[in-house]
Amino acid sequence: MIIKNRLLLFLKGMAMGVSDLIPGISGGTVALLLGIYKNLINSLNSFNKETLFYFLTLNYNKLSNQLNFKFLIPVFIGIITSILLFSKIISFLIINHKILLFSFFFGLIFFSSLKIIFDFKPKSIKSNLIIILGFSFGFFISLINPINTSDSFLSIFLSGFVAISAMLLPGISGSYILLMIGKYEFMLESISNLYIDNILIFSIGAFLGVLSFSKIIYWLLNNYYNSTIFFLSGLMLGALNKVWPWTYNEKLFFPMEYYRVTGENNLFIFSLLIFILTGFIGYNIKSK
Repeated sequence: MIIKNRLLLFLKGMAMGVSDLIPGISGGTVALLLGIYKNLINSLNSFNKETLFYFLTLNYNKLSNQLNFKFLIPVFIGIITSILLFSKIISFLIINHKILLFSFFFGLIFFSSLKIIFDFKPKSIKSNLIIILGFSFGFFISLINPINTSDSFLSIFLSGFVAISAMLLPGISGSYILLMIGKYEFMLESISNLYIDNILIFSIGAFLGVLSFSKIIYWLLNNYYNSTIFFLSGLMLGALNKVWPWTYNEKLFFPMEYYRVTGENNLFIFSLLIFILTGFIGYNIKSK
């Protein structure tokens, strides 16, 4: 049973890692959909000054108990494994099979977000307004145009800090943040070709970003759990346009319009079947 649970956490971590490579869907989104989001934030939030002391004194037992290694290590090994294994595959799929790939993610986010909202039963006007606020914020973030930044170590560090913060937040893709600041292709190439200096600087920024942002989310989840979940679910729905399957020159089209404009196969039937499949998956996701 223990091995099965660790394997399941590893696979969930791999799902997070794959999503972190794709602009438009975040690891936080997948963690929320797979039911490990709260445990993830709680574990990350447990980092404090005692953590460094336990690490320096090689007190593994206390370190493991404090950081919940039984949960955190399988998840993070899964994330890292997935990023290293699938960085080139995801690049290939985005270039060659983007419609089918994004059909899967669009349907999964859409149905799973609705399932989460349905399970938590927003009964008050306040709850519904929070969902609308989350939707509006996610939609606004998704409309921001990319900017250009330098490739200095400071820029890479800040990219890691900001991107990982977004990756923790469902609805806002860390990869999309990297795309916005002109670092997505740069970091994808660095990971694919194992440019250790770039990866190391980015990882340091990401680590500090995790320590900082996880505490904010932890506070929200522990003081305003349902409201936070409603906001995050709305956020995921609001950012859905970033994974709309039929886009051309950064414009969104209906399937038939896409065919008329591009002359390319819109793969509508296959996308519809994928959409139905994600509906089944979303319906069976455990939200609480």
